[in-house]
Amino acid sequence: MRWMCERGIDVFFEVPGETFLSILDALYEEKRVRVAVMRHEGGASFAAEAFAKFAGRPALCMATRGPGASNLSIGVQTAHYDGTPLIALTGLIPRSMQGGRAFQEFDPTSMFSSISKRVFVVNSPEALLPTLDQALDIATSGRPGPVVIGLPTDILSGTVPGDIARRDVITPEWGGGDVQWLADALDAARSPAILVATSAERGAAASAIAQLSLEANLPVFCAWRRFSAFDNGHPNFVGSIGIGQRSNVNDALAKADFVLSFGFAIEQITCQNAQLDRAGRRIIQIAAGVDEDARRQVPSADLLQVIDNPTRVANALRSHYEARAKHTSTSPTAMEKPSAADESPRGVEDGELRMDVLMATLDRKLPQNAIVTCDAGNFAQWRVRHVSFGGSRVFLGALDGAMGYGLPAAIGAELAAPGRSCFVFAGDGGSLMSSPDLESAVRLDLSTVVFVFDNHLFGTIRAKQEDQYPGRPMGTELGPVDFGQLARASGWKSWTVRSSEEIAPAIDEVLSEDGCRLVHFVLGQLPLKPAN
Repeated sequence: MRWMCERGIDVFFEVPGETFLSILDALYEEKRVRVAVMRHEGGASFAAEAFAKFAGRPALCMATRGPGASNLSIGVQTAHYDGTPLIALTGLIPRSMQGGRAFQEFDPTSMFSSISKRVFVVNSPEALLPTLDQALDIATSGRPGPVVIGLPTDILSGTVPGDIARRDVITPEWGGGDVQWLADALDAARSPAILVATSAERGAAASAIAQLSLEANLPVFCAWRRFSAFDNGHPNFVGSIGIGQRSNVNDALAKADFVLSFGFAIEQITCQNAQLDRAGRRIIQIAAGVDEDARRQVPSADLLQVIDNPTRVANALRSHYEARAKHTSTSPTAMEKPSAADESPRGVEDGELRMDVLMATLDRKLPQNAIVTCDAGNFAQWRVRHVSFGGSRVFLGALDGAMGYGLPAAIGAELAAPGRSCFVFAGDGGSLMSSPDLESAVRLDLSTVVFVFDNHLFGTIRAKQEDQYPGRPMGTELGPVDFGQLARASGWKSWTVRSSEEIAPAIDEVLSEDGCRLVHFVLGQLPLKPAN
């Protein structure tokens, strides 16, 4: 536990298991670490992933052997796809029993190697501390991601030798101060654009990119589910790329012949929706490391990955254009910004609950410093159009589309940012995948708000089913659930909304309360996706 404190890890997400009772006992005396006990190992890994994604520093979660580790794997896979620094610990059977099919024995290397940066199994007390430090280095270097460590019970219960003192970390000065080559590339482009996938909570990088976009007259897009990486209220912001977005936003980036990417933005949903894989298009990605999989996403484009700090590069480019503006008016030719579609909701019929009205109202009513966590589901296609991330709003969503993410992610985010309002957007399918952690949020004394969008369907899959097999629905229906009653059973306050007229009054009432609150939006028969 001293290692956790020395390395700045102050929250331990876990579901208890007999393999690491010695760790829990050590935490009994350690008041600097908060233990977040979750109801399901998947919730523990989701919460840790969201904590790390929001805080910008590694988080730690733990499960027991076998079934516990299997449950933990969903959040590990999310961290791997999303590029989130995570240390996932799993207890193992004692070393003397390994290889004999002992109770809950499993091979963590075989299980986790395809969904993590590295898997370690600690086989001696002397190796424990060096392995933990190596895992931390790997999780945070290059493209961040999860590292899994298997810990036999007998090692955890013994004495661990070694020096636990914090090592000095030296950050080298940027050696690429001359950005003339990059400015020349921008100047040569007919229709350049910026694509942003930096941290969810905007900081120095977002500020530097915002100033660069003004100096160089460049339009800015956010990558898939990086919706709060750039101020949505900025005059140069065009929109966020992804499923459900208006076609003219995706098409606007598709027309760019040069894309300057900040952060790890080159992934399938972004590239597919914005048609980035095109011969003749140049893409330069500025990030902390190389993304080995990026080339697979844009094999026809001219991709160059530059390992550098996005903040430093954006500031250097901004200074270049600032200095040049004193001597010339020349700047890159920005693409024409697409005209905003008329998204104002039409008149509401009696008894109808409209998704456009609902999401537009939420955007208007939610605080400007709200943290929004989003589950997977077709409701999110309306969210991407109508809920914006200006001010200091933050968006946290699983790029890998994992269901059940919303509530555990909110728990992790609230522990990372005490006092910030956190709002969960989730469908009825995803909500029940993590509903046991309704109790966890109450026990942890959080003030979370959950919005459940209930259409009695696995809606995203039904939409694809209707596209491929029209008029033949099968295996995608869900039955009705009284989410308000479920929430109250766990100590939450709840509201049920069935018509658009009820939306604004209910949200006003919710926002006037505190503690854990859930709003059940009963949607009935709705379009499965918004019209273009």
